[in-house]
Amino acid sequence: MAAQSASKVVLKSTTKMSLNEHFTNMLKNKQPMPVNSQATMQQQLQMENTPSVQAALKLKQTLSYLGVL
Repeated sequence: MAAQSASKVVLKSTTKMSLNEHFTNMLKNKQPMPVNSQATMQQQLQMENTPSVQAALKLKQTLSYLGVL
């Protein structure tokens, strides 16, 4: 087996801004996403109607009725 020589890789910087500065600036300049209340309500209603959520709500109601919760 031949011995491999270790080579050093040097990457030239393409920007004068560090990653930390870059992402800090991104967070500072982040625009808030507009909230569409009608779409949010529709998503909530769809979620409430899924079988797993219905089962959990029914279980909670039953446990509450029995005095466990």
